[in-house]
Amino acid sequence: MRIGFLGPAGTYTEEAAMAAVADAVYLPYPSIEAVFEAVQQHEVDRGLVPIENVIQGPVTETLDNLYHYAATVKIVDMLVLPIQHAIGALVPAEKITRILSKDQALKQCSIYLQAHHPHAQQVDVASTSAAMQTIVSEQLQDAAAIGSPQAMAQYNLPILARDIGNVNNNKTRFTLLGPATAGYHAPTGQDATAFVIYPPSDRMGILEEILAVISREYHLNLSSIHSRPDTRGTFRFYMEIEGHLEEPAVAACLAALEKHLSPDEVEIHTFGSYPRCPFNEPRLRTIGIIGGTGQMGQWFERFFAPAGYTVLISGRRTPLTYEQCIAQSDAVIINVPIKNTVDTIYQVGKWFRPGQLIADNTSIKTQPVTAMLEAVPQGVEVLGMHTVFGPAVASLHGQNVVFTRTHASGELSREFENIFYKYGAKITYTNPETHDRQMAFHQNLEHFTKLVLAHVLRGQFGDPFEMDSYSSPNSRTSLVTMGRILNADPDLYSEIQAYNLQGPAMIRAYLEAAQQLGQALIAGDVETFKHEMVSSATELGTPYLQEMLEKSKIIQQHLV
Repeated sequence: MRIGFLGPAGTYTEEAAMAAVADAVYLPYPSIEAVFEAVQQHEVDRGLVPIENVIQGPVTETLDNLYHYAATVKIVDMLVLPIQHAIGALVPAEKITRILSKDQALKQCSIYLQAHHPHAQQVDVASTSAAMQTIVSEQLQDAAAIGSPQAMAQYNLPILARDIGNVNNNKTRFTLLGPATAGYHAPTGQDATAFVIYPPSDRMGILEEILAVISREYHLNLSSIHSRPDTRGTFRFYMEIEGHLEEPAVAACLAALEKHLSPDEVEIHTFGSYPRCPFNEPRLRTIGIIGGTGQMGQWFERFFAPAGYTVLISGRRTPLTYEQCIAQSDAVIINVPIKNTVDTIYQVGKWFRPGQLIADNTSIKTQPVTAMLEAVPQGVEVLGMHTVFGPAVASLHGQNVVFTRTHASGELSREFENIFYKYGAKITYTNPETHDRQMAFHQNLEHFTKLVLAHVLRGQFGDPFEMDSYSSPNSRTSLVTMGRILNADPDLYSEIQAYNLQGPAMIRAYLEAAQQLGQALIAGDVETFKHEMVSSATELGTPYLQEMLEKSKIIQQHLV
């Protein structure tokens, strides 16, 4: 196979070409456009060019040529290459008055250049290797080149300093090009699709309409967007979305964009589908769920698997044991009943190893978080989690997820949290004590009051269906909540009452307030009721009450 790359020999692009396709014939070309032309003319089977750098962003020459060659050249693959810049010269550093390199490399080393060569002229050349070639062939005594240490060794150019990039984790993404007849990369389940949208002229709101189709109508994740101006005063929008062209949602989304934008004669060109190639490789690949055979465990599997993670389920009756699940996982969620959570954590804690993450998913945080910190070895990350919804929820978007970070929460914990953020969860960070106090109100007290309501309903009325004919919007909402609670698992709800240490105090406060207000009403003292109502409205505040009113209207519309 013949691979064309941005030359000359010794460039980062040549390194990427060798990493992309082994045992090929590698042919250097003087420019990015020349590589595209070589692919179009079938001089080479594949072409390799840089497309984006983690510091400087997109390589605009590549974006422009993707558009101009869209009918004949496609993206067939992507890869990321770590970039370690060095500076080399034939003379000592104090004699350097010119720095030669490709513009991207110069920008990626701007901090070093400002600190060590603030007065040197920065000269943009075709490639990093071209800079070295020029210095060596012309024996320049006033110039230095920036490029890879490997290439400097090839050109026998002495290295003055290594690792001079603005960040230690500098990386460039390269795209492997092929002729349109080559087709697209086969689906892998973790793919991306790139395309360009080119309006004929500037129109207010068109980008918002495009994003609405992608995100709101088809629920696809936009992983990249760049714009390039033209000479007519408009922009081309280069986009990358997660998913493969062969996936129904991706194909339908692009068709919908074509239909929506066709009246404006907007151009849409698809560049290709290929395996996703992020700059930062995820550390989390396999997520284990201990107690995963229950309904919530099954929800986690339905959530994580389509997101690209391997999910391991371990329960009391599964072939996969707890120990095996932990050994094969990067992160493990303890998802057992509340009454078993602490004992399970102490049972399995010894099987964790440094570099892993343990997270519990329970309605109580104080005891489980303490147990995790005590049970696992040092170096294991510990994160408390509470998904404040049940397994019937179809979408994570807008759902509450509470995380209780600990002193043992680190980068792996952040990566785990970001999965939920990516799919639209409303994230709250707190500590175990604050979490449990909140849950004492939202769960312990809420369940208690609705159970009391059900008790009164049973004792004072016969047919519960008859209640609907007399219900107001407010009481109907309350009855719906009561019915939802009574449909839940009584074991789970009783465990919440038993294990939240702050629950009794919350119920005690409720009973004291109810007794005081109730006794006043029984005695005919309505002024106390009125005073309490006004005081609560004043202290809670108009903005909060207005928001609750608007939310109640939405809920009640669905109850009609």
